[in-house]
Amino acid sequence: MALTFDPHQRRVLGVLIEKSMTTPGSYPLTINSLVTGCNQLSCRDPVMHLTEGQVAAALHELQRMQVAAQAPPDRNARSNRFIHRVEERLGWDTRERAIMAELLLRGPQTPGELKSNASRMSSLDDLNYVMELLGGLAQKEPPFVVELPRQPGKSANKFDHCLYAESGRSHSQPDATVGQTRLEPMAQIGSPPATGQPILATGEASSFAALAARVDALESELAALKTTVNSLQSRADDHV
Repeated sequence: MALTFDPHQRRVLGVLIEKSMTTPGSYPLTINSLVTGCNQLSCRDPVMHLTEGQVAAALHELQRMQVAAQAPPDRNARSNRFIHRVEERLGWDTRERAIMAELLLRGPQTPGELKSNASRMSSLDDLNYVMELLGGLAQKEPPFVVELPRQPGKSANKFDHCLYAESGRSHSQPDATVGQTRLEPMAQIGSPPATGQPILATGEASSFAALAARVDALESELAALKTTVNSLQSRADDHV
């Protein structure tokens, strides 16, 4: 079964991968470091303003899907720290992780943009090598990336990841193909749109959406409380 992630989960996972490669000295990451990384203004599209509770809730789901985990205890650490597990869970090598992190953090990009942007995480020899990486990721079963139809006035096609939970495909991805192979949309998983705000209709649909939003908020608060309790317990253990 293909894994899919909502916008908050994609941002948290992208940050975990990115920071493990760009700032290994500060990795694994605390919740506070993750919040800062998720909300930074550079290398992000769109810019987000996630709360600690939202990051904790996303992290909880990523752990449930086994693509993230709590790092082994460190008696010198005052807070719990977290790592990604995409290499063992999804099979991405170093350069594939750099490409996928860029797509998770910034969305659709051309091969040239990916070569320039992902090179801060891993050395990418040339444009042809980036194309080979994208081709390999697109041929996985299920595929991790997809080539989008060329936009009017553009000289190169963009590529996007296939990990969207909210619609099974990018909003800019109508009738997307990889080469000549048509990709069917992934199964939908109920989640809020990229803005994080529920779309309310009238009548029964409106009531359901409001209830779903309330449940999401309560789950986020619960996850944040669990994280706070774990952090306090870790600090208490440090003083023993």
